[in-house]
Amino acid sequence: MIKFFLRKDPLFFNVMNMKHRFLSLIFTTAFLFADEYYYVDPIPYDADLFRRDVQCMSGHVSFLYWRVEEGALDYALKMQHASPPGTVFAQGEYARATFDGEPGFRLALAFFRAPHYWEVWWQYTRLTARGSDSVSAPDQPDRFLTGTWPEVTSPLTHATSHIHLNYNVADFLADCYSNPNPHLRARFIGGGTVAWINQNWIVHYDSTEIRNRWKYIGGGLRVGTMIDWFCGWDIYMSGGTTIATLLGSYHNIATQTTIFSNFPIRDAHYFDIRPTFALQGIFGLSWQKNFCANRAEVFAGYEINTWFNLAEVHRSTAGLPSDAKETLINSSLLALQGLTARVTLDF
Repeated sequence: MIKFFLRKDPLFFNVMNMKHRFLSLIFTTAFLFADEYYYVDPIPYDADLFRRDVQCMSGHVSFLYWRVEEGALDYALKMQHASPPGTVFAQGEYARATFDGEPGFRLALAFFRAPHYWEVWWQYTRLTARGSDSVSAPDQPDRFLTGTWPEVTSPLTHATSHIHLNYNVADFLADCYSNPNPHLRARFIGGGTVAWINQNWIVHYDSTEIRNRWKYIGGGLRVGTMIDWFCGWDIYMSGGTTIATLLGSYHNIATQTTIFSNFPIRDAHYFDIRPTFALQGIFGLSWQKNFCANRAEVFAGYEINTWFNLAEVHRSTAGLPSDAKETLINSSLLALQGLTARVTLDF
């Protein structure tokens, strides 16, 4: 009788319904959460290719194999055919000083501040370039070897050229880091740069030696941009360009001696404070890989650095010591170009 009464009691049914509803809510919620967890999309492998949220230091070591290109370095003329009698102008093929390809290096250290996406770094570039050239007089008696610098004895039988360049550039830079899309990293660069560059060029004729030397020490500002674009299979297209404007001291010395005199027949010194302008461009392919605690990059590409208003050869007209000497200046661009290979490791 009591059992029958409980089953018919409305309160009993209300309690049981609330119990069923509560259990249903629990199971439904658990199912939904389980279903959401089961079908959640995994994080894409390329979501953070550049580890942009990881603060780190990075070291960069670059191997350079560059060749220096410079004009206005002619030192002799080798005649290719007989000349007419009387006064003539330059005839023949110019012999000029050239540089060999030379190894160099670049060292850099950087600090990346995450998650604020800015970076500061220091780098130093060093290269020593040399070149030797020579030319002999033609075998034909009516053709000559003549100098483009004044000769003491003529005609010449032999002329040689030796040239040497020291190149040093230090940069102190900061950049703003940007990811326009997950596959592209862009860095906008600005900061200070310092350069000290010197060149020594020696020309030997049969009985005379000419030296033309210049050196430049200056500092200024550098701005530019660098990009890395992910192509797939851990391969990136990497490149960049910078522009630098410097102001510094320039000194050019031209001397000439001869075996027939104890005094130099040329000894001119030129000095000024001058601006110079430099363009840098670099482009190539890189392999970049993220590891658990580090990120590594290996880059190989072509780089060119072009300097304006530096390379000059100072000549002059001749005359008695008291006569006027007109200044003749041959100027050209100075370019260093070739292979740049770099290894970078974050730590």
